[in-house]
Amino acid sequence: MFERFGSEVFLQQTQLVLPNNACFPSRVDSLSALAQSSFTQVKEHAKLAHWPIDLNLSNPLNAPSLPQLTFNQAYYGDACQVTSDFSQHNRIVLSGNVAEFSNPQTAISHLIMQLSTVVLTYSEQDITVQQDLIRIELMASFLGFGVMLANTTYQFRGGCGSCYKPGANRQHGLSEEEMIYALALFCLLKEVPNKQVLPYLKGYLRGVFKQSLKQLKASEDFAALAKRIVP
Repeated sequence: MFERFGSEVFLQQTQLVLPNNACFPSRVDSLSALAQSSFTQVKEHAKLAHWPIDLNLSNPLNAPSLPQLTFNQAYYGDACQVTSDFSQHNRIVLSGNVAEFSNPQTAISHLIMQLSTVVLTYSEQDITVQQDLIRIELMASFLGFGVMLANTTYQFRGGCGSCYKPGANRQHGLSEEEMIYALALFCLLKEVPNKQVLPYLKGYLRGVFKQSLKQLKASEDFAALAKRIVP
């Protein structure tokens, strides 16, 4: 990710996004209003606020429509500039299900996964290239959403067919342990203290997170990465 997107925005602007009122201060009276408010906040946290992207809650699409857009050298962050006529027919449209927002962490994970797919796609020379699920998850963690991604990796199928709700789950390529490792990498590079992370992780993932930090701190590869990107 650093080779493609650089480290400046990551180090100076990207923040760890947490499932709390500080990151998502919405006070709304319906799930549809919560969905649109959350979408706006996710774009802002991901530093994609200037992209011409909308959320469609009425007619879910199989894949977002991708118009031709021109960028300056930055694909995200405060310096990102997107050239478009911003007309209704030249916007990226993501799909969402209002019912998903009864489980906000899952819904937000779906949103950042879609946004990460879009960013990776436009960063390619050919926007028809299919993106790998693991790369999408790593990109979403790179943008600061590792806590919610880790919390929603486990796929709950319920005790019977009638209990299973596909909307309560999300597709994933990384295991819980791998997702936590990516989160730990983010936190070490950003010097995020444990006390800011642990309260928001599922209980059984907290020990995994601490162990991942320990492994990374002992890793020569991590030391080399940190030396390369951190001034």
